[in-house]
Amino acid sequence: MKEPEKRSERRRVPRIPVEFPVTLLQGRKHHKVKAIECSEFGILLTPALKELVGENVQVALSLEQKKSSSLSIPGVVAYASEIGIGIRFKNVPAEQQAILKEYVRAHGIGIVRS
Repeated sequence: MKEPEKRSERRRVPRIPVEFPVTLLQGRKHHKVKAIECSEFGILLTPALKELVGENVQVALSLEQKKSSSLSIPGVVAYASEIGIGIRFKNVPAEQQAILKEYVRAHGIGIVRS
């Protein structure tokens, strides 16, 4: 019998492993979560708040100890898994996009784009 095909990931850019606190804002609700993977186009957060799939959110985070790296990024909860929820950033201001891109580049040592 033929084995089921594994779903391949199609990412525009690599994700890097991270570990920092994030506040996820959805309407008037604030969820304290943790980032576990990040790219310039999205972020993986834990725990898995599966009820948020499809919802628009704001992702409030600080990439470094510097105030200049505090970001509030709009996004949509694209999926939920056993590990967490995947947020796809949308309509990110150019300045914040540049900060995300530089952070991933600086912290993604050893990651090769294929």
